[in-house]
Formats: sequence, structure tokens, C-alpha cells
Amino acid sequence: MIRSTGVYALMLPVAFVGLQVGCVPTVDFDERLLSDGRRLYEVSCGACHQSDGGGKKGVASPLAGSEWVLGADPVLIRIALDGIRGPIEVKGVRYQLEMPAMRHIYDDEQMAAILTYVRRAWGNRGAIVLPGAVREIRADTADRGDSWTVPELLARESDS
Repeated sequence: MIRSTGVYALMLPVAFVGLQVGCVPTVDFDERLLSDGRRLYEVSCGACHQSDGGGKKGVASPLAGSEWVLGADPVLIRIALDGIRGPIEVKGVRYQLEMPAMRHIYDDEQMAAILTYVRRAWGNRGAIVLPGAVREIRADTADRGDSWTVPELLARESDS
């Protein structure tokens, strides 16, 4: 048993499906999550966002130090699941690009691993993203058939 946010929770084995909300991940879990996330990132995200997270001019915005990466979990998860289009400002620079949806490519555990890697790589110091959080947003947005715009994401976040 471990203490987490004022309640006791049983820490289950280092398996994504066993991690419960409120538990503090073990070092082994964290390292596995980062390793899996890095591998998956390099396969599909790195071509545009680059291996250093710096982005590619005319193709993709940077992820290193991005306020979108380090912001609220639901916003980051929505972007990863359904993509984003139109103008977006990242680190004070305006981009007019489109990121494709990854909803049908990665399952909840894989998506959580990628997003956790992005939040922990290149000097980023963000929190891990739990598979359960991805699962919840995926279910909530299951009928969405289009990528997000910044105004839609901000409106959705202010409704929360």
C-alpha cells in the first residue's frame, strides 16, 4: 500500500492496465513508460516533431517547452487523439499547420506512453499521462469526426 493524495491505494504490478488513478507509479513503471513512449514517438511523431522535440519549420511545432504539452491532460490527449488544425501559438510563435489524428493508430496504453515521453523528454518536466485518462477522453470524444481547433479546445476546457 502507498499513500497518495490523502488516500491509500494498492500499487499493482508494473502493467499499464493495473495502474489505478491516485497511485504513485514506481520507478520501474516510469522507466517502462518512458522507454515505450520514446520508441513509439520515434516511429510516428519524430518525423514531424523531430527527435529533439524542436519541431520542423513548415511541418510541425516544437514539443520541447511547449505550453500545450505541459498544460492540462485533457487538452493534450484530445490533440493526440483527434489532431489539430488551424492557427496555434506555441512558445510565442504562430503556426498554421495540421496534425493528423492518432485515435485509430494507438491504444490507450500506447498513447499514454507517448504523451508521457513527450512530457518528460527534452527538459520537459510534466506529469505522466495515465491510460485511464486517455480511455476517458477517447470515450467522451468517440463521435468526433474532425480535428480540433484552438478555439474548440479552449471552449471545451473552460466548460470543464
